[in-house]
Amino acid sequence: MNTEKTDHKHWNSFLLSYSQVFFSNSKILGSLLLLVSFMDFWSGFFGVFSVLVSLVFARQLGFEKESTDKGVFTYNSLLTGLGIGLYFQPSFSLLLYTLVISLLVLFLSVGISRYMRNYGLPFLSIPFLLGMWMVDLSAHSFYTIGLSDRGIFLLNELFGIGGFSLIQFYDWLSKFPLLYSLEVYFLSLGAIFFQYQVLAGIIIAIGIIIHSRIAFLLSLLGFYAAWLFYYFMGASLYDLSYSYIGFNFILTAIALGGFFLIPNKYSMGWMLLILPIVVLTTMASMALFSHFGIGIYALPFNIVVLLFLYANKLRTKQNLGLKEVTVQHFSPEQNLYYSLEAEHRFMDLKYFPIRLPVQGEWSISQAHNGEYTHREKWKHAWDFVMLKSNGEQYQDLGERLTDYLCYNKSIVACYDGVVEEIANGIEDNKIGHQNLTNNWGNTIIIKHSEFLYSKYSHLKKNSFEVKKGDWIRKGQLIGKVGNSGRSPFPHLHFQLQKTPFIGSETINYPFSSYLTNKPESGNKLHIYDYPKLEDKLKITESNELLSSALKWDVGREMIFEIKSKGITKNYSWTIESDLYKNTYIHCKESHSFAYFYNDGALIYFKNFIGDKSSALYHFFLAFYKIHHSFYVNTVLNDEIALHLSRDHYKNGFLQDFIAPFYIYRRIKYKMKYLSIDDELSPQLIKLKSSIKHYKFDKLTHTDTYHIQIHTKGYIEFNNIEKDFYAIQNN
Repeated sequence: MNTEKTDHKHWNSFLLSYSQVFFSNSKILGSLLLLVSFMDFWSGFFGVFSVLVSLVFARQLGFEKESTDKGVFTYNSLLTGLGIGLYFQPSFSLLLYTLVISLLVLFLSVGISRYMRNYGLPFLSIPFLLGMWMVDLSAHSFYTIGLSDRGIFLLNELFGIGGFSLIQFYDWLSKFPLLYSLEVYFLSLGAIFFQYQVLAGIIIAIGIIIHSRIAFLLSLLGFYAAWLFYYFMGASLYDLSYSYIGFNFILTAIALGGFFLIPNKYSMGWMLLILPIVVLTTMASMALFSHFGIGIYALPFNIVVLLFLYANKLRTKQNLGLKEVTVQHFSPEQNLYYSLEAEHRFMDLKYFPIRLPVQGEWSISQAHNGEYTHREKWKHAWDFVMLKSNGEQYQDLGERLTDYLCYNKSIVACYDGVVEEIANGIEDNKIGHQNLTNNWGNTIIIKHSEFLYSKYSHLKKNSFEVKKGDWIRKGQLIGKVGNSGRSPFPHLHFQLQKTPFIGSETINYPFSSYLTNKPESGNKLHIYDYPKLEDKLKITESNELLSSALKWDVGREMIFEIKSKGITKNYSWTIESDLYKNTYIHCKESHSFAYFYNDGALIYFKNFIGDKSSALYHFFLAFYKIHHSFYVNTVLNDEIALHLSRDHYKNGFLQDFIAPFYIYRRIKYKMKYLSIDDELSPQLIKLKSSIKHYKFDKLTHTDTYHIQIHTKGYIEFNNIEKDFYAIQNN
């Protein structure tokens, strides 16, 4: 079993070495490119040899595993091997020569990669360029290495590969009435793999379309932008077709239009502006390098892409619509859809899960940009009070401090941290009076990180349960509500700030979760949100039964019995974590991975990789977003990234082409908390999640999952429309 797994990993790395040339991790594209490389057998052979040499030595020498597995360290060796195999006659000497060059390019890839990483830049195909220039300058010195004359008798070679039928197909293809520019486009695509044939370019174009519709669109736009610049500037189009250097324009367009930058109208606009620079760089470098007898290969692509990416990092104003890809998904579509998703989902990941600093039900008497004191630098703060059903803060006449409902009530830490500063000993004001000398009154400041502090002010004198330097936990009692400082009535002033001083200005920072209650709408669960004026709110309490079911700690194993289409089978899922501390559920049977975020109270899935017909994918959809608390009729809403849908390739093909400009498909998720059998000691909880698909804001279909959480946290869920039923049995 381990041997099979290792072989599978090596085969993946081998194929990814091919697809990486087009910034892809698609094994389908890699397979097609492998096929194309053998349109000249010896070119394909030496390409394979170079990849294998580089893979073996990269693993044996212990170079970075992830980059090796993804083909990042080996695709430059592949390109070098393809060039050597095409330009020289095959021999044992050439094989030895290729081994040496492949090792050199591998070392260049590793070294240059590390250097460029310091600047946040890719190393592209610089190692290939240096390797091929080494070949151009050194090969003639070795008398056992001879130039190839293949291609002179092309028909004989085709007959040897596929017989008379292949010759007939090639003849038909040659006479096919293609536009001249389109013919050059296909030749340029084929030239990337040193295959100067239209058929090679067509196969590569098909592979690109399968992998990414946006990349294919960019390849056309980039090529024709350069073509038109040649035409209008009066340059020779013959040079473009004869030298096959059009691939520089194609690769530049894909790189800047949708791989290193989020594909949108701005990235495409800038890409079209950049292409003439690539043309100028191409013509100038061809004129220069001709004197040295070496090819320019992909030099213009490397120069312009690296210059633009580096210049983009130096911009002081990020208002041009250009968004750098922060997490690379090796697909323009996924880069775009994840970016759109991140705008409303993953922004929360930068926040600590800050809880309310109070217990029970409270009201906001002054919110951000308050009417009285929450102004200018101190506008992002809240005042907490307690109200009776009639809206009053006090009992009796409200003339004494003890008349106020919130007076002397407990205050708790909003998150783990260290008590950074304390101000104590200030007397409470009489009702209606204020102490403007000691504006903040008795105050506690807690440090949560280098640039995050929480401040609790107007506390009761000598009510503190902590002292300076104490380490405290979220929810721990720290003091009592008072009426000290600039406070005419008892309340808690709470704010978050970047610095540890009592007078520090506030920052705009949300609470991770809380519940509001309005007569007209009932309970509403807020996730990473900001309480508003007059909101009645309370902290969300975790439901013991739900928390048990959602205790997805690393190392836990979940076994599900799955019934689908008349077949029953057990599946084992394990909770795991990668080097970057991303947690995920792994299904070994389907080789699928469901990545999720968990802050201890909220869980939502971030990504799915693997078989979208698997049980784990159903689980991914059913529990896409869920909170540990339970309040009847509470609803959680979210949106699912388009490429994560099961039928995206079928229904989203056209959407991918126009996605950088317009999104007409949406997938909306809703989790509804239906019922609980016993609030104090629950044995059964019922939930329902629905996934609604929209086109042009019109609902097309809905997937519904009915969920039950049983005793001890066992999960049962089903989708009647998909004939799917699952129950946990461990």
